[in-house]
Amino acid sequence: MHKRELTSILTFYAVSPIHAGSGAAVATVDLPIQRERHTGYPHIQASGVKGALRAHFREFVEHDKKTHESGKKLINLIFGSDSQDDWGKDEDALPGAISVSDAKLLAFPMRSNVAPFVWVTCPTIMNRLKKDLEFSKIDKIDNPFEVTDEEAEVLEGDIKKDTQIILEDSIVKVVSEKATQIKFIKDNFPNIDKLLLISDEMFDYCVSSCTEIQTNIKIDSKTGTATDGALRYQEFLPADSVVYSIVYYSKQHLDNDLHANVIKDFVENTIKDFIQIGGDETLGKGVCKINWININGNNGGN
Repeated sequence: MHKRELTSILTFYAVSPIHAGSGAAVATVDLPIQRERHTGYPHIQASGVKGALRAHFREFVEHDKKTHESGKKLINLIFGSDSQDDWGKDEDALPGAISVSDAKLLAFPMRSNVAPFVWVTCPTIMNRLKKDLEFSKIDKIDNPFEVTDEEAEVLEGDIKKDTQIILEDSIVKVVSEKATQIKFIKDNFPNIDKLLLISDEMFDYCVSSCTEIQTNIKIDSKTGTATDGALRYQEFLPADSVVYSIVYYSKQHLDNDLHANVIKDFVENTIKDFIQIGGDETLGKGVCKINWININGNNGGN
């Protein structure tokens, strides 16, 4: 494995619902989404994130005639050798020059009475973000994160103290005098204008019981009715969910070394704006607005 030389955080804002499937049925849901084993929080496995980045990069290469031939080789140098990108069996296999983490949940949208929806997060999520930023040397968060059951602290938004907020079938009461703004979130997530810190227990209810479930059927063209056995229930991470992944860049050792900063700049200026991740692409699912966050919260790739 290459030594990590440079680090960025890649954020995904779900424009449409995301189905990163786990492939295993749970209870009445035939096609559930991927979840962390120890917390049960939704996430997107690193293989899916890296595959989406590679597909986006491949599309850029195929549409740019100037870089088409050299670009095929560049895909393999950056993401690792793969026969799908014309890497022959007789050629030595190359490890990728970038490493990608699982995409972790940062903010989850919930229907409420104070707005069409608000975002929620919890102490476990925020403390994880603190550790990820410290490890990445990108930024630092000093705030302590503590909140009890049925209480909420406002991190972003103008919501008065003692306001009762309905989150689906549950109620939380605002206990903060004013928004406890987190600079990293304010600087890099301008779309998140109403963010609540709720307890780990309440957050678990939100992400376990309030994901989006869609019913899919197959119509028999002859009868015009549903085909027997074709009814299925599919789970989605809702639109407006916010997740992030840590991306590491390392030097690619070749006859002419490809340095990490060159790889980083090229990747972040090529993979930008929007990306599709997860299944059901032809149904418009998994469309995400992406953004690169670098050292000290400086944005890149946009």
